[in-house]
Amino acid sequence: MRGTDEIRLDINRIREMLTNLQELTNLRFSLHTTGAQEIITVNRRSDFCNLICETQYGYQKCFNSDLKGIEMAKLLEKPYQYRCHAGLIDTTIPIYNRGELAAIILFGQILDDSPIEDQWRRSAQSCEWHTEMYSLKKAFYELPRLSSRAIRAAYEIINTCVSEVRLSQLLSIEQMSDYERLTLYLKSNYAKALNAETIAGELSMSKSRLYRVVQEAGGGKSLNTLITEERVYAAKRLLKTSSAPVREIGAQVGILDYNYFTKLFRRYTGRTPRDYRAEKVRVSAAIGPLASARPLEESGSNSG
Repeated sequence: MRGTDEIRLDINRIREMLTNLQELTNLRFSLHTTGAQEIITVNRRSDFCNLICETQYGYQKCFNSDLKGIEMAKLLEKPYQYRCHAGLIDTTIPIYNRGELAAIILFGQILDDSPIEDQWRRSAQSCEWHTEMYSLKKAFYELPRLSSRAIRAAYEIINTCVSEVRLSQLLSIEQMSDYERLTLYLKSNYAKALNAETIAGELSMSKSRLYRVVQEAGGGKSLNTLITEERVYAAKRLLKTSSAPVREIGAQVGILDYNYFTKLFRRYTGRTPRDYRAEKVRVSAAIGPLASARPLEESGSNSG
């Protein structure tokens, strides 16, 4: 689990972005570590959530619900929308920094525009342990209600803003080391036909310099190993989030030969692509039943 010192993101820029979004939408936004610890909170909890969290039991249920949503976003490597344990709609958005998961944005504590009586009925069943049901119901009916389209729009705005924060970092690419430039290039171009000559040309360095960079900073890995690792990582993501045939996924990550792709994938993960996909489906089901949970479809500007 990463602490705030280890998160290589522009925290102040993200705080400013979330504050602006809060002023625009009056929703609650927060930034979390990948272990669900809160780093930034914008706007107070709703009265409903405060009533839930007044007890240790309720607070723990809220924390566990957040953690499940975060785990699903990490598993799927894309934004995830779900109903929390108390029936409210939350969305978790993973933030990646140079290909590595750095933090999670969480927003919600809202209802959709379906009949509020039906939503309260489900919530009341989940919260029947609470001793102040009259106050809880009153606070529930005061929660913000958004249409599915408005919830989606809020996600799109956040996603675009996160992309802008990430882009502002990439604009300072001249400050990166040669090895950082190499890894960034591989993360963005793994699907292409790659060799030392092509990569060296794209990075404006000689082949000998490229090999020296890999030797000095690659942790004992060869250039081919670094390329393959990026391709396998991308394949793992696609196997979890796409229903495309395994052969097609191999081609999407730059490995056109199906048998070779299967062999490489098994060498690096210990499982065939088909077995890996089946296992992730089982893990997803085992994380826990999140009512109405669903991943948000990817758009032109994604979080990864």
